[in-house]
Amino acid sequence: MNNFKEILIIDDEIDICRQLSGLLNDLGYNTTYSITSEKGLDLFKEKNFSLVLLDIWLNNSKFDGFQALDKIKNINPDIPVIMISGHGNIETAVNSIKKGAYDFVEKPFDSDILIFKIKKALETLFLKRKLNNFAQVRKNLSLVNVSKSSKDLSEFIDKNAKNDSNIFIHGDKGSGKQFSATIIHSKSYRSNKNFKIIDCNQKSHDFEVEFFGKEENKVVEIPGILEDVNYGTLYLKNIDKIQDTTQGKLLRILEEKRYSRIGSFSPINLNLRIIASSTKNLMHFSKIIRKELLEKLNFAELRIPSLHERIEDFPGLVEIFVNQITRKTNLSHKKISDELLNILYENNFFTNVSQLEKFIEWLILMFDKRKEKLITHELLNDLFSSAIDLNFKKSNVSKDNDEMFNLKIKEARDNFEKKFLMYNLEKFKYKLSLVATKIGMERTALYRKVKSMKIDMDTK
Repeated sequence: MNNFKEILIIDDEIDICRQLSGLLNDLGYNTTYSITSEKGLDLFKEKNFSLVLLDIWLNNSKFDGFQALDKIKNINPDIPVIMISGHGNIETAVNSIKKGAYDFVEKPFDSDILIFKIKKALETLFLKRKLNNFAQVRKNLSLVNVSKSSKDLSEFIDKNAKNDSNIFIHGDKGSGKQFSATIIHSKSYRSNKNFKIIDCNQKSHDFEVEFFGKEENKVVEIPGILEDVNYGTLYLKNIDKIQDTTQGKLLRILEEKRYSRIGSFSPINLNLRIIASSTKNLMHFSKIIRKELLEKLNFAELRIPSLHERIEDFPGLVEIFVNQITRKTNLSHKKISDELLNILYENNFFTNVSQLEKFIEWLILMFDKRKEKLITHELLNDLFSSAIDLNFKKSNVSKDNDEMFNLKIKEARDNFEKKFLMYNLEKFKYKLSLVATKIGMERTALYRKVKSMKIDMDTK
């Protein structure tokens, strides 16, 4: 969720704007604020925000908070809006939700509750967009049903998606376990309800609050994950890391089929499907997960094949990733030559599907500004130069992959650009005019780039 950082604050009190902005900036968010609805709406149209904090009572503004909310939802109905007010009551909160707000908070703020609601709102937006992307990819699943392994996988998903059984998915890291869980949910009768992910490997002192929710004086302060996922699908990622105390709580919920928010004695009926995943198979779980819990979950087991087991799917997977990434990033569409595909998978360049997807994203990014529509082995070798040589020995593959694919995409691009420039500078004896001509860049722009990357030219 690294891209979900932009937050717009609209409040007529400048001190509130600055207070919220400082709090959120300290947590790594980027904030923009306005003290009028008119300016706030102009900012919303200009920039791609992920969330809006909107005051209900906006003095000296053309629109009040509810009117501004309507206009924001007309521009982008998916963006979560959290309404804020110093004159809040239950009726105000209910009206906010009815009018399309994600949530409501009252001044003066409880920072922990506000931050929790912001995180939940951004997580909801992230999952909604991810589900939309998966829904698009679902249309292309037939493209990768070439190998026997992938045909068996699709057959299992089609057979078990609608029978509502709990499912355990295991496979190598990056093989597509979460993707498969999402596809199962999207093909089930619960597809119109939420799909929520809990990483059992994450340790949180507020886990119970996040999981069950919190209530005080019959007012819901924090809606829990169980409330969000009720009648939907709960995905337990890395279930082999689940804490013993959490196992006990989960077992009780499954037995009673109901739970209560913290601070409440009113039970809430619970109906959900559980999909869990791990890199280990169920045979390893006898000493990790309670026998009673495993019996209650009664998993149907699905193994995700490795990329090496479905090598016939390689061209189809590449085509899906190219289409998906160009649609998501609005970069120019490219095709990859059959010769290059053969070189990539014959040399076992990728150990899993996730690595392949990251590489395709990197490739499209690097070739975006180039005129060639077909990416060939020769073009890639020229681009890589000294950075990576595709004619490598297999013994070096694992090390190269670890270095390359553990980087963020921007870091990988910057790292490559520096190596690429240094290679060409050495090749043309640090003559900027020759290098600029070779790589298709203006000399002054090249000089600024070299300087920004702190490539030393003085000693050459």
